[in-house]
Amino acid sequence: MKKFAAVLAVVFLSGAVFCPAVFGQEMTGEDIVKELKALKARINKLEQKLSTKDREIEGLKAKVENVPEAAASAQEEKKWTDRIELSGAVEVEYGSEKHRVKDPITGKATSTRDEDITLSTVELHTDAQINKYIKGHVVFLYEEDEDEDRVRIDEGTIRLGGIEETHSLYFQAGKYYPHFGELNSWFVSDPLTCQVFEIQESAVEAGYNGEWVSAGAGLFHGDIQKTGDDESRVKGFLVDVNIHNPEDTLGDVSVLAGVSYLGNIADTDTLQDEVNQMRDYVAGVALYVVAEYNNFGFGAEYITALDDFHAGEMGYAVDRNGNAAETRPAAWNLELAYRPMDPLQLAVKYEGTKDLFGLFPEKQYGFAVSYDLFESTTISAEYLHGDYDDNNRNSDGNVEDSRDAVTVQLAVEF
Repeated sequence: MKKFAAVLAVVFLSGAVFCPAVFGQEMTGEDIVKELKALKARINKLEQKLSTKDREIEGLKAKVENVPEAAASAQEEKKWTDRIELSGAVEVEYGSEKHRVKDPITGKATSTRDEDITLSTVELHTDAQINKYIKGHVVFLYEEDEDEDRVRIDEGTIRLGGIEETHSLYFQAGKYYPHFGELNSWFVSDPLTCQVFEIQESAVEAGYNGEWVSAGAGLFHGDIQKTGDDESRVKGFLVDVNIHNPEDTLGDVSVLAGVSYLGNIADTDTLQDEVNQMRDYVAGVALYVVAEYNNFGFGAEYITALDDFHAGEMGYAVDRNGNAAETRPAAWNLELAYRPMDPLQLAVKYEGTKDLFGLFPEKQYGFAVSYDLFESTTISAEYLHGDYDDNNRNSDGNVEDSRDAVTVQLAVEF
């Protein structure tokens, strides 16, 4: 277009030269030659400028054409980064335990005390949103008392669905902690319900996560098989159903209540280490409720085997005379928490076990205090006193009488 305008200008000027009458003046041949030379020089300059502009335009076009590709690449990279979420915790603890035991024959009591400072927990959670329907989840865990200076993969799961497009239905597979009981606590130490009945397995699970109701059922191999059973078969199973109110539906009240069923309670992490042999599978059930209102929190849970293990099947079930006994293990926990001000939380508990002999206290109570020093940084302290059943022996052959435990923890979450 610019070149066309330049040509028009030349034609116009030529007309002005060769039609001097139109412009009201006379020109000689010498004047015409001078004008033509000047005109030619101007045209050459215009052509040079046009060439320069053309090159600039072509450069701008190339840049514009490359922008979408570069932007798309940057956007894709950003999207992949956004799919990954990292979180975790670091916990350092001071612990002191005093045990009082009695000689089963003489009745003489002696006391022992253990204390230590440990890096109790280092935990890193990695969550990846693979696409709209699939999530990956990996937990790396280190516990100083358990792992002997090595990091282990504590959880690794693939989860499909659980969103509106799948009608809140989900499928999950991998290694994780199936939901047998809520195992809730506001204390530093795990409640007795967790210490006795927590379970970790490689499993598959299908379920429904609705606004008011959640339900799931899972299958796993299980480490404990009854005598004569085929160890290569997948026979462990678990079912959990709970109700929970969505936020703001009951004012300031939040409630979670449910029931869990486990096909073989000997598969729980603590009990499986005590099994000598099993003639029959013993199922278990957990009942739980957790409620919060304003600054108050309340939790109650009861977990029990539904039948007896025969004498000799559980290594811990030995009475004070050294005889193997039947056992139907159970544990319960009641807790109340109160936050008088935003950074401070107080909690009390009363918990206990049944038919666990010298393994855990029969009755235990205590209190805990937590204070948020900074954002995501908390210091906590707790005291627990436990009394054991007199009719038992521990692994050392003595009768457990009582224990007192103090724990102070500094924790950071990120």
